[in-house]
Amino acid sequence: MTVLRARVARSVEGRWVRLGLALSGWVALAVAAAAPDGSVIRVFVTTAFLFLGPGAAAVRWTRLASRSDAGWPALLETCLLTLVLSACLTAVVTVALYLIGAFTMIRALIALAAVTSLLALLPGDRR
Repeated sequence: MTVLRARVARSVEGRWVRLGLALSGWVALAVAAAAPDGSVIRVFVTTAFLFLGPGAAAVRWTRLASRSDAGWPALLETCLLTLVLSACLTAVVTVALYLIGAFTMIRALIALAAVTSLLALLPGDRR
């Protein structure tokens, strides 16, 4: 019975993490749209989302993260993978918007928020 309770607890916890990750981009977009240009809160929220949001959703969806019982090297590996994937997704969206001549920060945030929401809400593989 304890194994079943642990699975249910992880499932419920996982749903909240997925929902929070899916909403993070839209929250960053709302802050970026509402805050004045150059304000500290706008820069902080946007930068935090750009460096963490898309990569965290990609790592969660692909299950590339190491097992949680592997200690701090696995945690460091997961954090670094999150940063690298976020930078890659941000670069792809930015270059695509520049090439079509439609780059603005708001448009880039919309595209990245949509990608993050999609990756966060898609079911991952069941290993």
